[in-house]
Amino acid sequence: MTNSASTNTTSTRPFMRRMERRLVGMAMTVMAYVMEKAMLRSIKRSGTKSS
Repeated sequence: MTNSASTNTTSTRPFMRRMERRLVGMAMTVMAYVMEKAMLRSIKRSGTKSS
């Protein structure tokens, strides 16, 4: 009885964890892209040169 309940929860947990990791990964990718664009824009505006 309890064995069937535990197998049911273990089959859904990896799926939810995979989806959560994918969503977090996509969100972090978007944030990194936006931050990089903002930094490049600010460097262009200020006119500083790298080395």
